[in-house]
Parts: sequence; structure tokens; C-alpha cells
Amino acid sequence: MLESCEKHPHEQGAALCRRCGRSWCGTCLVYAFGPKKPPYCMSCAMVAGGVKSTSSIPAMPRKQLKAQMKALKLEAKRAAKAAGAPPAPDDESETVTAQSQTDWSAPWWEDHEAAALAD
Repeated sequence: MLESCEKHPHEQGAALCRRCGRSWCGTCLVYAFGPKKPPYCMSCAMVAGGVKSTSSIPAMPRKQLKAQMKALKLEAKRAAKAAGAPPAPDDESETVTAQSQTDWSAPWWEDHEAAALAD
């Protein structure tokens, strides 16, 4: 379970910053490289973007940050297993939803013609 946000203590943390390793809420995070990559907090995003030369928050060593993220994923999988829900896959390509599956056995215009005749 993530700790509360560093800036907003009343909010539950959404993710860890990829540079400082602290827990932040969704409004404090910046997904600079897209939603699949780990986010930055606002301060670390300014440093990564070159707007600021130093941050008030020191960077966490990569080895320690990776271990912390791995432990967080393991804890989430255990919680999902205990709740009886299937664990969230790490790779989005593994997920196939019922909405993304299409029945291609009949052309789309036949469905529209049948609906128009029914009206």
C-alpha cells in the first residue's frame, strides 16, 4: 500500500516518483514519457526537463528505487490474490477485453440493414 502524498497528506499516494522514490497523489505526478513509464513528481520533472538545475528533493539511488518498486508490485499482487480478483498484468499486450474483440463474421453494413428493416 502506498503512503500518503508528500504534498497532500490527506490524499492516498498514486505512484512513486521515478527519481526521488517518494509517494505522490495523481495531481502531483507528471507522466513525461507516457502512461506506461514511471512518473516524476513536479520537482523532479523540472530537473529532468532542464528547467531547474537542482531539486530540493535528493535523488534516490537506482538500486534502492528498483527494490522499492518491485516490493510495491509484489504487495499489490498479493492483495489482489487475497481479494480473489485476478492480478493486474504487467504487460498491457496480455490484456484482451471483451470490448476490443469484434465479431468479423458478417460485414458491418448487414447489421445496419437488419436494424433499419426492423424499424
